[in-house]
Amino acid sequence: MKTKIVSFDVDGTLVDQRFNDIIWEEEIPRHVAKIKGWKFEKARKYVIEEYAKIGDKDLRWYDINYWLKRFGIKVSAKDILKKWEKEIRLYPDVIPVLEKLKKEYSLIIITCMPRIFLGEKIHTISHYFLHTFSTVSDFHSVKSPQVYKKIASLIGEKEENILHIGDHPILDYEYSRQAGYRSLLLRRGGGGGDCIKTLEEVFNYLCG
Repeated sequence: MKTKIVSFDVDGTLVDQRFNDIIWEEEIPRHVAKIKGWKFEKARKYVIEEYAKIGDKDLRWYDINYWLKRFGIKVSAKDILKKWEKEIRLYPDVIPVLEKLKKEYSLIIITCMPRIFLGEKIHTISHYFLHTFSTVSDFHSVKSPQVYKKIASLIGEKEENILHIGDHPILDYEYSRQAGYRSLLLRRGGGGGDCIKTLEEVFNYLCG
């Protein structure tokens, strides 16, 4: 059993959460506050409660256009993302690790985020990846064992030859393992077992 493909999640794995936090917890509440004549903190609490009512198992949770329409916000998603693109930040270990991995492995992305977000977040590193998959945009699904299997079939590779790395214990780690992938759970600042705390630790796993 040899790893041929290394797959990555994006948020919390390649890109930090700052951009997401600004869009979902600052920018959208700011528009809601203006529309309703509320103070920002009241609008923020309301918006976050509305997100929670939907939950991350529902595709609408990921769809910024759904939320803009629901809250009556007339600004386009594209304009909002463009406004804050300067806040997209890669973790410091990302480029050095991708540079080294690309010499021996094919690299892909498997993420739940819609492509409207994905394109913005990875535009500086997209050239490293042979394929990028948005499960929401491409398969109308969140990550699941079935989706992981479908992706393996689409790229023509056996599941056991793919290593997936991500920060979600269920969507990234458990579901990819159930599909037959090899998996590592990334816990930045943590670690232990099949967990790594930096991407650089992947080389210990691949060489072990």
